[in-house]
Amino acid sequence: MTISFKAYVQGRGTFSNVAEPFQFPGGEWHLRNIHTYPNSRVTWIADVRGADPNDLVKAALLATHAQYRMQPFVLMLPYLPAARADRGTPKGAAAYAWLANSLGAQKIIAVDGHSEAGVKPYNNVIELDATALIDRALMGRRYDAVIAPDKGALPRASAIAAHLGCPAVRAEKERDFATGRITGMRMLGATPKDWRYLVVDDICDGGGTFVGLAQMLNLPKDQLDLWVTHGIFSGKSGQLHDHYGRIYTTDSHPGAYTGAVRPFSIVPTFPIMFNAMRNGLSK
Repeated sequence: MTISFKAYVQGRGTFSNVAEPFQFPGGEWHLRNIHTYPNSRVTWIADVRGADPNDLVKAALLATHAQYRMQPFVLMLPYLPAARADRGTPKGAAAYAWLANSLGAQKIIAVDGHSEAGVKPYNNVIELDATALIDRALMGRRYDAVIAPDKGALPRASAIAAHLGCPAVRAEKERDFATGRITGMRMLGATPKDWRYLVVDDICDGGGTFVGLAQMLNLPKDQLDLWVTHGIFSGKSGQLHDHYGRIYTTDSHPGAYTGAVRPFSIVPTFPIMFNAMRNGLSK
């Protein structure tokens, strides 16, 4: 299951598996065995992983329960579905945001949204950046520089580089403008051959960009690692193991566990989202 139901009971802590989703023969979702906490201040939490719209329906059921009891409801959505579809029409980022917003959550908590345009449609959103997670993944491993694989990745790569105390450099994709296909990559800054690098981006789907970058750099695996906040790891992404010594991600998407890549480290997102929830609700 890619959704979990939790309850934060003030003074008692957080309880898991506080409701059980089930499906009627007609296809409708419902909840049963909902826990009760008499005479307590409760915040109900739907903690979603990935982009299955069925999970938003299940979350909506918990939201209606919270509304009935006049208690807060929080939607934890670390991976914002269709955040890459943040332009043109139909705009997938907006469509999923409308669904999420309809739940009436006091807070929607996301992690490392793909772009400002992908996050903007959400109401009451708290967006957490990857710097809050990366130390747990790296476990003290040092890097000489952080690489952004393209212009869009540069802000998050620069933030992580500043956090790690090293420079950031950027790669650029070369395209055939007649077909739109990527024909190669080049670095826009110096990349000494004896340095160790961490490539940083928000999402890895099929992994082609990262494979192309590694082939262009032509470094031994022990000098090149990869951090992606959201690991979908579809298709031929398993080839990344041929080029990167360590691949780090979070548990924001089920692909971290079921995809073609076997990450060196999978960082749990719930702890930082929980802290953000408590801080956000107290304001």
